[in-house]
Order: sequence, then structure tokens, then C-alpha cells
Amino acid sequence: MFEMYVETGGKRLRCGYTTGSCSAGAAKAATMILFNHVETLSEIEITSPKKINIAMPIKSIVKCEDYIECTIIKDSGDDPDSTRGIEIKARVRRITEDFNQVEDDDMVVLKGGIGVGTVTKEGLFVAKGEPAINPIPRKMIREEVMKVMPHGERVEVTISIPQGIEIAKKTFNPRLGIEGGISILGTTGIVYPMSEDALRASIKLEITQKALNNKRLVLTFGNLGDNYCKALKFKEEEIVICSNFIGFALETCVSCKVKSIIMVGHIGKMSKIAYGCFNTHSRVNGVRLEVFGLELALLGYDISLVEKILKEKTCEGAVKMLGDGYSKLYENIGKKIIQRISEYVYGELEVEAVMYYGASEPSLLWKSYET
Repeated sequence: MFEMYVETGGKRLRCGYTTGSCSAGAAKAATMILFNHVETLSEIEITSPKKINIAMPIKSIVKCEDYIECTIIKDSGDDPDSTRGIEIKARVRRITEDFNQVEDDDMVVLKGGIGVGTVTKEGLFVAKGEPAINPIPRKMIREEVMKVMPHGERVEVTISIPQGIEIAKKTFNPRLGIEGGISILGTTGIVYPMSEDALRASIKLEITQKALNNKRLVLTFGNLGDNYCKALKFKEEEIVICSNFIGFALETCVSCKVKSIIMVGHIGKMSKIAYGCFNTHSRVNGVRLEVFGLELALLGYDISLVEKILKEKTCEGAVKMLGDGYSKLYENIGKKIIQRISEYVYGELEVEAVMYYGASEPSLLWKSYET
């Protein structure tokens, strides 16, 4: 069992591991057995993107003439995750066909099997037609397989989730254009069990600590935003991850005597703030594309463009569909974000904002200040 714990709300809770970690572990185990002729394997260990070792028990191993398939059970720890207990399988087949010189990424051909969704729309973090395995899990799978695969070999890795089709019906995947199963997710590889109260307590603690030495804080939504903030050269000691609880984080900043904040985030979340939403969870507020549509209408664009935008599945898709030439749109949204935050804190904070799009390779859309 993976033994990692966090203290939340006065309780000691066990962490779990993501579907991305399970996929990487199952693929690594199958590769080891395939090439090293291991008779049995009870456990596999991988390294998470945060450099934490995760040991996972292997539920079953299937050996066939041309492939090995390993199964790992998703363990969410003490987090009430909808994917808790599901089987995640990785089938690894050695590719024996002739091939010319290829890059390292091509040494591991990744496919989606039953229960792994397929991306059917543009605008997500994975290209249309590809299995819904997000960029970081893809990287984890490739890296772990390459660790144990002999040099010069090439493999096909197929990830499948037997219960994925049923679980997908309870998610937003169909609405986003992911069909036939669930997505393989996880930016850290680890599931941290936290209630909303405990999460707020964690945010408050981080702001309180960092406000002691910083009168300016940089607020962002999650790990992707945290990475982008660091790419922008902000210091770790001034960056606070506040999840969806923007309003709570702002109130805490005021009470801790912070003088100014920079709000950094993906346009999908940031656009909600522009229209007064300070809890940006999708189940609380789904207004995103409507912000694009209204702002385009206010700028005088034809209603046909507004209708096209509203038919997109994500803000990511909307940005890509629009292409270049819409800097005024992002500027107007950005200015409204600053105005809304300033109003929310009654002018007690100086406010700047940065908006980007993209996951594996974020791109700046707008910022309110000069570097």
C-alpha cells in the first residue's frame, strides 16, 4: 500500500494515486515482464512528477504469445473519488516490424483501449482523434516504460479501463466531446484527500505564512498555473494555489494585510471571474463561453461568430478557433477581471492579472502590466 498521509481538518488522511499513475505503473510492470521474462510481479514502483516514489500492488498478470497485460486497482486513499477501485490495465506488445530511426517518444506507441475515451472535438489538451490520456500521464507512461525497456526495442502500450464506459456517464466528458470512456488524468500523480473545509484551511495557512514576508502574492488555480507562474519567474514563496476558492483567498489576503495580488490563470477559469464568479468550480458556475460571446458582441462582431463560439466545447477550443487578431477581446476580459476583484475586496488590494491558454505549452493571452 502507498503510505503517504496529509493532515486535514484535524484528521490524518491517506493519499492515493491517480489514473495516470496506475497507467504508468501497469505499463512499466508489463514491460518488465515482457523483456525480462519475469515469472511473477506483486508490486511496481514509479516516480511521480513531483519526484515522490509510488508503490502499487499488481492485481493480475495475463501472459499471451505476443503481449503482456497487467492490472492495477485505482486507490484513491481517503478521497471519495468516483474512480476508486476501478481496474486500469496496460497491455504491452513488442513491435517487431521494421522501422527506420525514430525519436525516443516514438519508441512507445500509446493507444487507448476499452473504457478510455476518445477526443472527438478540437480544443482539449489532447488532439482530436487521440485517446483521452492527458499530457502529463502520457509523459509518465513513456518515461516509466523507457526505464525498463532494452535499448533499441519498440513497444505498443494500450491502456484500458473496463468500468470506464459506465463511469463516464457520470462525468462532464460527453459534454466536452470525450466519448466512449473516461480520461486518464493527474498532474502530480497523487490524489490528495481534502474536504472543502480542509482545503480552505490549507489555503488560509499558506497565505498566512507567505504574507509574513511578502506584501504581494501571486494567486493561481492549480499545479498547471503554479508551473506557469514559475515560468514567468515568480518566486515559489509568493505563489499560492487557491483551487476554485478565489473569493476566500482574496478575503484571506485582505485579512493578512497583503497589499497587492497578481491573479494568474487559464482563461477558462479567469473568464468566470470577469463576470463575478468567485468560486470557479464547474458545478457552481459553468459560464465561460458566454463571456466570450458577449464580449465579442460588445466589440461589434457578427452574431454568426458569437454562435460559433457558443458551440465550442471549451475555452481552449474557442481560443484556437478564433486564432490571431483578438487581443482586444482578451484585454477587455482581463480588465473586467481586475475590476471585479477590486470591487470584491472594496479596493483594499492592488490587482494585476495574467491570462494564458494551453496545458503542456501555455501561451500568454494577456497581462495587465509591463515586465
